[in-house]
Amino acid sequence: MIFAQLNPGACKTYLVGSALTNEGMLVDPLADRVDAYVAELQRRGLRLKYVVDTHVHADHLSGGALLKQRTGAQDLMHESSVAGCVDRRLRDGETLLLGEVPVHVMHTPGHTQDSVTLRLQDRVLTGDFRFLGEGGGGRTDLPGGDEAEHWESLQRMKHLPDELLIYPGHDYRGREVSNLAEERRRNPRLVGWPREKYVSWLQGQVLGPAEWMKDVIGANCACRTDAAGLHIPDEKPACEVSGTRGDAAQVLVRTVSVGEAAVLLPGKQRPLLLDVRGPEEFDGELGHVKGARLLPLNELAGRTGELGEWRERPVLVVCTGGGRSSTAAGVLTAAGFRDVRSISGGMLAWNQMGIPVERRP
Repeated sequence: MIFAQLNPGACKTYLVGSALTNEGMLVDPLADRVDAYVAELQRRGLRLKYVVDTHVHADHLSGGALLKQRTGAQDLMHESSVAGCVDRRLRDGETLLLGEVPVHVMHTPGHTQDSVTLRLQDRVLTGDFRFLGEGGGGRTDLPGGDEAEHWESLQRMKHLPDELLIYPGHDYRGREVSNLAEERRRNPRLVGWPREKYVSWLQGQVLGPAEWMKDVIGANCACRTDAAGLHIPDEKPACEVSGTRGDAAQVLVRTVSVGEAAVLLPGKQRPLLLDVRGPEEFDGELGHVKGARLLPLNELAGRTGELGEWRERPVLVVCTGGGRSSTAAGVLTAAGFRDVRSISGGMLAWNQMGIPVERRP
C-alpha cells in the first residue's frame, strides 16, 4: 500500500494507493494545492481513481471538484452529503478497492451529518470526527452537527484494536499520527463519558459557525473551484470546539419548536414546510405533515432553484430528529434564502406531541 500525507500545516490531505495497479485516492484535498497533488501523482506514476471528502468542509475550499475536472477521478462523499457534484454516494459498511487495498467506510456523524471515517488495514482516516490527544474531536455546532450522534459514533470505536493508527483531518498542535491505545489515554472524547454528560458539555460550547465559515460551507456545497471572494483565516483552529471563539461575527441556524411550527403552518403567511428526509421515511412509520414538500437533503444543493419563489418568504425545514434539517437550513441560508428555520426535534417530536400526520397505507 502507498500512503502519504501531502500538506504542510494543520489541514491534512492523504494519498492512498496501490503499487500493483497504480491506482490512487486523495482524501480531503485542498483546492489551492491541486497542482501539487497532480505533480505528486505523476511523480509516483499513479492514476487518480477516487477523491473523497470526509464531510462538507467549513474551513477550506475542497479540491474535489477541480481534481475531478483535471483527472477524471470520481468524486465521493457520504450519501447524506449536500454537495452537488458528487459522483458516487457512500454508505456505511461499503468497501472501496484500490487494486489489492480495501478501504472500508464508516459513517461517523456528529461533527457534520455526512462525516465518514475511512478504515485501512492498520489505520483510520477520521476526518474531523476525531482529532489527536487533547484536540479531542470536531466541533458539533456547525450546520448538521449533533452532540448525541457524535457520542454514538464514538461508541463504534470501542471494538477497534489498540494498535490501530489514527490520522485526523486536522491537527493544530504539530502532531501527525497516534494510535488508538494512546488516544484512549489522552483524548478527552474517549474517556468514557456518559451520554448525557457528553451531550450537555458540548451543548455548553455552542458558538455557531463564524460568518466566513458559513460562506465556505456554501461554496463547498456548490462545488466551487476557486476561493475568490472567500476570506479564510490561516491556520485558525476553526474545526475544534470553541475554535472560533472571539470571532466578531457568529451565526446560528435558526430553530423553532414543534409547537411553534404547528402554529405557524396554518397562519396567514403560511411558510413552506420542506421535508428533507428520503421518500421511504416520508411515507414511513413517522409519516409526514400534511402539505409538506419532499426534497431529500442529498438533492437539495442542486435543486435550490426550484424554491426560488421562497427566497424572501418563510421556510421551515423538518427531518427525523433535527440534524439533517439543520444542515438544510444552513445550505438554504448560504444560498440567499432570507427566513429559514429548522424544526427542533423533527418528526420524532411531532409524533410525541400527538399532532396529526399523514401516512400512506
